[in-house]
Amino acid sequence: MRIALVAGTDVGDAEERRALAAALRDAGHQVTEHVMDAGPDVRAAVPGFAAGLRSLWSQERPDAVHAFGWAGGLAALAAARDGGLPVVTAFGSLTVTERRHGLAPQLERARLERAIGAASRAVIAASSQEADDLVRMGVSRRRVHAIPAGVDTSVFTPDGPASPEARGAEKAKPRVITAPGASDEQSAVLARALATVPGAELIACPPGASGGGELAALLRSADVFVDVPAYSPRGTWCLRAMACGVPTIASATGAHADMVIDGITGLLVPPGRPDLLAARIRHLLTHPVLRQACGAAAADRAQSRYSRDRVTTETLAVYQAAVQAQPFAA
Repeated sequence: MRIALVAGTDVGDAEERRALAAALRDAGHQVTEHVMDAGPDVRAAVPGFAAGLRSLWSQERPDAVHAFGWAGGLAALAAARDGGLPVVTAFGSLTVTERRHGLAPQLERARLERAIGAASRAVIAASSQEADDLVRMGVSRRRVHAIPAGVDTSVFTPDGPASPEARGAEKAKPRVITAPGASDEQSAVLARALATVPGAELIACPPGASGGGELAALLRSADVFVDVPAYSPRGTWCLRAMACGVPTIASATGAHADMVIDGITGLLVPPGRPDLLAARIRHLLTHPVLRQACGAAAADRAQSRYSRDRVTTETLAVYQAAVQAQPFAA
């Protein structure tokens, strides 16, 4: 299959797109990637970007187009319209969801997302929460497909070295690791929670860390992984920790609410509750058998539901269904 991946500048998780492209190529498909190069006015750059895609596709027609983000979706739909190409859109994060969680997105995006969702042959949601919001926006439930972010379980695995210290009794302090780039509000919640967890050290993964072995080794050194943003559309960091066999404590929102089975693979907490977060951390740190059981269950869940192979297979199935579906009027 010939697949074109189209992304605007609004897509935060470019690493997920690149990993999907690599997995599709490994599966024998022809993949081209097109990323918008725009200044501060992204919408003004869409027509030129779309014109370039239209010209390119008139000479080398893809079988399916996968658009990422509202800008990518807008450009892909404009470029694909004349040729009747099937467009599959993945927003990454929706305005209506962000507003519900107290974030302040650009309100104009909501109208664009609604129109893009209605015009796309299929829409991929990264969580069940996003899928429900898409349906409430007016996208047909038959065209919404919940496919989560994937993880490379050959890199992120419980087997391997832990850095810089071994896990367990050899460590001087219990280690709590968190995701990089925490907001000021999330940092304050973490600081207040850890202040009531005696002896624990808090380590943030380095900014810009990719999917390499050093990151996996750092995650394996954790006793507990914590990620409690107000909203997590993909849950990538929590997923990596789970794949490494680390029990996770995550905010009960977005993708986290799907991937963490409360009391089985980890624990869920409401965002903005340092008291409950501290209690959950203390509970896991003082119950090593529970911690070990949650870590093993987390690794098993990451392998069985979130492996890159499974996510790629499910995405391909959406492409194939979109190719076979009849075009419709937006």
